[in-house]
Amino acid sequence: MRNNWMNSLSLNQRLYLPLVFFVVVLFIVFQTLSSYQYIESEKQNLINRITILSTGIGANLTAAIQFDDAITGQEILSAFSADPMLVSVSVLTAADTVFANFNNTDKLHTSANNAEELTLTKQGYVFSKQHLYMLVPIYMDETELAKMRIVVSLNGLHALKWSQLEISLYLLVILVLLSSFVIHRLRHWMISPIRQLNDAMINVIHFNQTEMVQQQSNSKDEFSKLINYFNTMIIKLNQRESKIKHTIVQLEYEKAFADDVISTVQHALLVVDHAGHIILANDSCSKLFYDSPQALLSKHICDVINPSDPELFQQSLQNALLGKKQFNHELIKAVNANGTAIYQLVSHPLSHKHQTLFALEDVTEKSLAERQQHLAAKIFENSREAILLLNSHGHIEMVNRAFCRLIGQESSTVIGKYYRSVLTETNNLPMKKEILMALALDQQWQGECLFYNRNKKVSTPLHLKINEIIDNETNDSQIVVLASDISSVKEAQRLAYIAQHDALTHLPNREFLHHYLVEKLALPRTHVMAVLFIDLDGFKFVNDSYGHEVGDHVLQIVAKKLMQSVRQNDIVTRLAGDEFVVVLNPVKNREPIINISEHIIASISQPIRIKEHIIHVGASIGYYYIEPKDVTGIDNVLHCADMAMYQSKMQGKGCITEFNPVEEVECV
Repeated sequence: MRNNWMNSLSLNQRLYLPLVFFVVVLFIVFQTLSSYQYIESEKQNLINRITILSTGIGANLTAAIQFDDAITGQEILSAFSADPMLVSVSVLTAADTVFANFNNTDKLHTSANNAEELTLTKQGYVFSKQHLYMLVPIYMDETELAKMRIVVSLNGLHALKWSQLEISLYLLVILVLLSSFVIHRLRHWMISPIRQLNDAMINVIHFNQTEMVQQQSNSKDEFSKLINYFNTMIIKLNQRESKIKHTIVQLEYEKAFADDVISTVQHALLVVDHAGHIILANDSCSKLFYDSPQALLSKHICDVINPSDPELFQQSLQNALLGKKQFNHELIKAVNANGTAIYQLVSHPLSHKHQTLFALEDVTEKSLAERQQHLAAKIFENSREAILLLNSHGHIEMVNRAFCRLIGQESSTVIGKYYRSVLTETNNLPMKKEILMALALDQQWQGECLFYNRNKKVSTPLHLKINEIIDNETNDSQIVVLASDISSVKEAQRLAYIAQHDALTHLPNREFLHHYLVEKLALPRTHVMAVLFIDLDGFKFVNDSYGHEVGDHVLQIVAKKLMQSVRQNDIVTRLAGDEFVVVLNPVKNREPIINISEHIIASISQPIRIKEHIIHVGASIGYYYIEPKDVTGIDNVLHCADMAMYQSKMQGKGCITEFNPVEEVECV
């Protein structure tokens, strides 16, 4: 309990409480002993003084006692009045009778008690609280004549005690003040530095404050050294704290930077432990795996990736986790919410933490694009069309095999050359102003041209498609030229033209007319069509009179007049000899049919000058009016129009006749 009480005291209390206690106790003991000795000395002095005084007066009383002269004895005793402390003096004879006495009328006294009387009888004096009682014998020739009983007041001694006590109190006050000053200085020299150190340490421990302790003097004692050591420690702590804070700030900045990089990187990043469980995932994982990064934590990476071949992936994963063989941009087929996906996987071991970092990228579209690009390259290389790629300066960047076959050169000999040195010099590739203007306006042009191959010495008809491709980011342009060999198409067109056109007049022939009417009559119609059957009047006379050469020339001129007399959508055909068929499509009513027919007759009836001959021919026209709901066959339509033309011939030639079924019966 005492130890607990002592332990609870502060250093300041532990220092000044024992010191004050020791000084006070020492002062009290010393002052008590000193006062006691002083009082005892004063008592002894009082006894000695009274003894000497009474002995001297007693010697003077011997004669009075021998002669029993009480009056003289009374006078002699009055000498005791010189001592104010004496209360009374009685001279007792051997018979214990009072011979004479002296009383100080100003002082009263009480008689001694029995105990005090016994002590007085034994030792000759005794002290009571208020008085000193003494028995002083009176001798004469060593014979005791009488005894003096003396009562001495102790008021003076008591006053001396109080005076001694007052002095002690003054000394005590002085001692306390001096002790306080000493304690104050000790506190200043010892306690204050220790308290400052204590407060500074408390601030360091509890409040993380690292303030230095200010020295109160320039002393070089142990406390000053301790304070210097403490301040040095604080300086180093501040320096270390500053370095730590700077390091923490740098680490936080680097961590924030790393977190930003990890969160903004487009690849999905996964950190897994040695068992393959995910312990860290970045934000890009949510786009790849359609789940939040927090939801992926603690899951097995195999369950998250969901590979198409789990066993093969598990083997490779185990090798990566054990550090044997890492994934190096390997493609993993997996199944996700959108179906099948292809991930590109890279792994890297984190040796100091026994963890592995996996970086995944969804390359499904990229892989598809690469396959499409590879396919496009194959198509480009194996295309039957000749393909030429020019940069914005007109230099050749790419060509395919078909182009090389077309020009008869290897690709290595033309790549990087200006296109004119490869194409224009050969002969006549039509890179003319209209092509450049079309590219400037629409970024495209297409048309046909003849390309001369100087190695084969032949011209090849080509169909060209020229497109200008502009990059929106760099604004660079490239020109793509696709050239198709249309020799077979041209030949087929030529044969088809020959088969469906008249060789003399170049008009469509009967076969063309048949196909045309089949196509038009088979489709639903809301408008009227008209088929005009035209036969020349007087043409046999021309052939017989001027010959077939002039007759052929007349047919050519008539064909031109027919083409000039009809509308753009109408067609003019030659059946045979001097017979022509015109199809008017569409017509609103019979009025435009009559107008066009009259214009044809008037145009053909104009004189024709051939060399020195002036030739006159005419025309008879019969037509068939085809209603939208008319289902008459093609042969019947031509037959009806022919019959109507025959009616025009019968009416005197140069006439226009619409087919009439009644007239057809009469004609028959």
